[in-house]
Amino acid sequence: MDSLHGIFVFLRVAEAGTLSGAARALGVSTSAVSATLTRLERRLSVRLLNRTTRRLSVTAEGAEFYARCKQITADLEEAELTAGRAGRVPSGRLRVSMPSALGRMWIVPHLPDFMRDYPAVSLEIVCSDFVPFSMESGIDASVQVGELQDSRLVVHRLASTRYVVCASPDYLKERGTPRTPEELTAHACLTYRRPRNGRIREWRFKSGGAMRHVAMNGYMTFNSGEALVAAAAAGLGIVQVAEYYARPRLKSGKLVEILADYKTEGYDISVVFRQQKRVAPKLRVFVDFLVELFKAAPWGKPGAGPAHKRAARAQAAALGGGEEL
Repeated sequence: MDSLHGIFVFLRVAEAGTLSGAARALGVSTSAVSATLTRLERRLSVRLLNRTTRRLSVTAEGAEFYARCKQITADLEEAELTAGRAGRVPSGRLRVSMPSALGRMWIVPHLPDFMRDYPAVSLEIVCSDFVPFSMESGIDASVQVGELQDSRLVVHRLASTRYVVCASPDYLKERGTPRTPEELTAHACLTYRRPRNGRIREWRFKSGGAMRHVAMNGYMTFNSGEALVAAAAAGLGIVQVAEYYARPRLKSGKLVEILADYKTEGYDISVVFRQQKRVAPKLRVFVDFLVELFKAAPWGKPGAGPAHKRAARAQAAALGGGEEL
């Protein structure tokens, strides 16, 4: 049992990043945590952590040991769930990360339906303008946008979003409406700098049966999707954004879609989680909830759908976020 205790202490230290942080979480002294780690490393005859007075880092051997032990503790948790009532009824804490705007506009308003069906599940929603493609420590599932390259993750595709080009009615009244992508050169275009790589996102247009990428020289650039869409609604210029960003303002009339004949696909929206032998009930039902929610893209529905009507009023007032556009 001492070995198992040492494993739990090591996992908590690796996740907390400091001995003191792990000690606070475990309710013990820092010296007790340090002594436990020393005994574990001595028993394994390998250094798991590089420790200095200022920082702590996991060694290569420690990283491999962490991954294996994390799976062991997940199996133990699943065994406990299966042995008791929690194995039959989804319960426990679930941490889910998601892009800010997508979560705030199209997922969070529907969470009352999920909580009504699964009151024993405690959700922690982690919203961020930049959601890394890799799974962060302590996150059970992550809603992602764009291309995924980590083969170690289980991927459930939820929906595809299309790009729309839009501007405010006042801007179009003053400057005229472009009829082709080529006519955009005579207009004020607002561009977006990707947070992942710092590059200006090219605009995409359907050209025949292919997709054409166009480098835009915007007179104004934003690294925030919320600011970008707000700028267009304020009459500053024309934008191209994912449809789910613009839909509330298109519906309210603050933005008008243009160049619809050249509309093209944007990127996939997926939910990902780590590969595991048995998916915990709480995770399984949340993934099922997302799959059902996005079965028909919620931003394309005239209402919120038969299972989610209560969220319709909240969606109409939502604004854009700052993730991948």
